[in-house]
Amino acid sequence: MLRPFNCLPRAVKLASVFFLLGSLAFGQSPAEVAAIKKDVASVEGAVSEAIGAAVPGWGYFPNAKGAYLDGYGIVVTAEVALEPPLNPFTVQKTPEEVRKVTTQRRKDIEERLTNLLKQKTSSVDALAPNESVAIIINILNTNPAYVPDMPSQLVFSAKKQDSAHPISRTY
Repeated sequence: MLRPFNCLPRAVKLASVFFLLGSLAFGQSPAEVAAIKKDVASVEGAVSEAIGAAVPGWGYFPNAKGAYLDGYGIVVTAEVALEPPLNPFTVQKTPEEVRKVTTQRRKDIEERLTNLLKQKTSSVDALAPNESVAIIINILNTNPAYVPDMPSQLVFSAKKQDSAHPISRTY
């Protein structure tokens, strides 16, 4: 008698077993895991879109990555350079121009991500009311001589039950 599970390759069997054990160990059903993955991908996409609109072209590394942390919620990280590095083959900008552009792009990112958290956090189905969505933006300072006081991180977070009041911190 042929059993359906026996006809699968060994790697698929092992992956299935680990997936089921992992979801049972953390108290999540396969349906909950699928919902979490969908919501994490949705938040990743929204963060990528918001940053890409604020920093067009070279500056955004489109690889926002997210994860679900049991008991906390969704955490998404991304990396951005607010201004390309100066080099001898491009038009030279003054320090004031570089500071003005980086300041404006930083404000745009802060505004877009704050609005994103206000809109998106309450609609994430996989989160419990006491869980949060956090976005961590690592800033690559490509012109430290011109912008020595640029922060290295922007951190935004909002609880699902209080998504109208996101918190932002600069490090």
